Amino acid sequence: MQYLFVGAGQAGTQIVDQVFAHDNIDLRAEAMAFNSTIQDLERLNNIPQERWYGVSRNQGLVSGTARGFEEQVTGGFGQTPARSDRVMQQHQDEVHRVLDELYATLEADPSTLQYAFIFLGLGGGTGCGIAPHLARQIRSYSPSTMDIVAVGVLPNTQLASQPKTADDDAVKKQVKQCENTVFGLDNLEDEVESILLVDNQRLAMDVAQGNEYSDYNRYVADAFLDIVLGAERERTNADLDVQMQDVDLQDLIRFIDGDGFRAGYATLGRGVRQTESLLGYLVPGSVGRQPIRETGLIADAIDKQTLAGFSPGDADSAVAVAQAPGWCWDEKEMTLGSVHTELEYYCSNVNAGWAVTNRNLASVTTAFGFEREDVDRIADIERIAEREVPA
Repeated sequence: MQYLFVGAGQAGTQIVDQVFAHDNIDLRAEAMAFNSTIQDLERLNNIPQERWYGVSRNQGLVSGTARGFEEQVTGGFGQTPARSDRVMQQHQDEVHRVLDELYATLEADPSTLQYAFIFLGLGGGTGCGIAPHLARQIRSYSPSTMDIVAVGVLPNTQLASQPKTADDDAVKKQVKQCENTVFGLDNLEDEVESILLVDNQRLAMDVAQGNEYSDYNRYVADAFLDIVLGAERERTNADLDVQMQDVDLQDLIRFIDGDGFRAGYATLGRGVRQTESLLGYLVPGSVGRQPIRETGLIADAIDKQTLAGFSPGDADSAVAVAQAPGWCWDEKEMTLGSVHTELEYYCSNVNAGWAVTNRNLASVTTAFGFEREDVDRIADIERIAEREVPA
């Protein structure tokens, strides 16, 4: 096992569940889901019950297959991460026990673990309270040199930014979520190398109707897998005898030493276009092929970054993975050099990889890197948490 995907709390477990909806991901990765609410765990479709762990005030970490699971895991932490933080402080050694169970089942060596990814919602009570403990214990468990990346979901704060026109209870809820977010980020920065941000305010602005949270989670999962697995993912899905180029995942590992260890921040975006018209699907070959341009794909990826108020000019690094059918590369419809050049318009530190896909899609997925001080959304959340909002 090279990769460990850990979901913490409702939002985190739902995104990991979408990651494991993809074919063959479990050949190189394993999923674990930690939550304090059974109903949320029961909504998971792709993480097996033996990988569920309930977070109980009295019992600690309870396996999803344990007898009396429902009686031992009795509810959440009231949107208060300090409570789940205290519970995990008392039971954090149990993380080693559940990892022992995982590796015993897989008959694998913990030293093969290269990266652990911890997904969490930053506005709630469970995920941002337990995630720093999970990161610390996973790091101490693995004897190898491995890196940990957190994927944190920021809350929607539009009402709290404009309290004059908002319902008081709704404003108070969003202020509380901002307080939780600051609590979670401050604790995570000491335990992980990098924090990828997913912003629910993007969802609120663009598609906040119906069941779009599931679609948004799927988008995040697709973009994340492109960056993390890239060409390796395509080798799993297609028998392609082509030398493809992965991005260096170390470009996502953005810790800042300075006066002490501190995580960097990043955001994700993905642009996708069909490479075949309907006629091209019916008549194989060159008929119906659609023109593809990297500039359009990169523009889409920038427009769809998972962060409200995103500005690529504020980034100090960028990572990109370009994927397309073989003919797009052969006929120079796409070139890695063009992707690289386009991203260098925004920042000088760029790493790009490419892959041939057997799907009739061309995509460019980007991750832009920042220091915390350069992320305006975090500054806004900090102001709201301190009640520094318009009167």
